[in-house]
Amino acid sequence: MNAVAAEWIKLRTLRSTWWALGVGVLTALALTALGASTVISRWDPGQTGERAAMGIVVAVYVGVVLAQLPLGMLGTMSISGEHTSGMIHTTFVAVPSRPRVLLAKACVLGGVAVAASLLIAIPGYLYGHAVAAGFHPTLPPPAAAWVVIGGGTLMIVTTTMLGLALGAIFRNGVVAISVLVVLMVLVPFAGRMLPGGEVVNRVLPGYPALQLIEQLPDIMPDAAAFAALVAWAVVPLLIAALANRRVS
Repeated sequence: MNAVAAEWIKLRTLRSTWWALGVGVLTALALTALGASTVISRWDPGQTGERAAMGIVVAVYVGVVLAQLPLGMLGTMSISGEHTSGMIHTTFVAVPSRPRVLLAKACVLGGVAVAASLLIAIPGYLYGHAVAAGFHPTLPPPAAAWVVIGGGTLMIVTTTMLGLALGAIFRNGVVAISVLVVLMVLVPFAGRMLPGGEVVNRVLPGYPALQLIEQLPDIMPDAAAFAALVAWAVVPLLIAALANRRVS
């Protein structure tokens, strides 16, 4: 717990933390409001209350997913900055177990990612509910849980953990962020343009997340999509833990 407390103090005293959170949350909120208004305005007037309730959740969590990249960058900066400044040596003197340091950072960043998703989702849902009031939406159906937990919150946590892992592996913020952007943006974009690229996209974290928020066709059960996102969060961290066993 002391390691987690120390990492929280370090993270919240960095200006880059608040910049990344501010940009991610505000951008996602603005796009969520715009997207929800646009989507709801195109609904069939005969839309049922239950379908309207699910539609609001989907519209909101499309916006939540848009915050993933700034949070992923925050993950990379939280450890690559320490390697650049040399502070990481002080950290390892205080906590000699390098996997424990990485785990403490992951716990703190995971909590920040969940909080960020709530800062987007709650106002976004209230806004969407107000815009769709004429459809008399009911409470969200049980199927909305996959959207909320898997497609939105878990996607942000996964990208944040991936950023942390890349920062720990490469120990250079520019390189780590570049690899993150390639994985999360450039490869999926190229996959849509190139023959056979869709097969590659299906093994990246973006596809299961977008499937869970009903933006792409289902190619796997929701539970499998959820597991794929968890794997993208856990496996890179395990690789990073092994890479950080060597002395630098």
